[in-house]
Amino acid sequence: MLQLIERDGDLAVAALVDDVDFFTSSDLRTAGHRLLDDGCRYLVLDTSPLSFIDSSGITVLLALWQRLHTADGALVLAVPDEGLRRRMDVLGLDTVLTITPALGEAVTRARRLRAGTHSPGRRLAAESESA
Repeated sequence: MLQLIERDGDLAVAALVDDVDFFTSSDLRTAGHRLLDDGCRYLVLDTSPLSFIDSSGITVLLALWQRLHTADGALVLAVPDEGLRRRMDVLGLDTVLTITPALGEAVTRARRLRAGTHSPGRRLAAESESA
């Protein structure tokens, strides 16, 4: 479900390698919580392999965000698929989750958040896209 790409202390970069639906969301939840239990406070998720995520998958992402937020960490999503980004915007997820269009940008955002140079939120994503 989650394929670890890179780990740097409390920052982990992972890809969602399978579609996330009612039947697979518990696997994502387990893998995500395992990473957080292992000391991850900044999690970057690459959604580029996804072709589908349903409400149960979104619920897992929000639960991971909540746990990281409570630990003064962050969840940053790399969502290169414009259609998926639009659906997340329509659901209002862009007001809670940090969403970027590219993995490199997501990793940079997570590193800045870890360093304390930026706060999470949509405003910064919009600024970085126009820069």
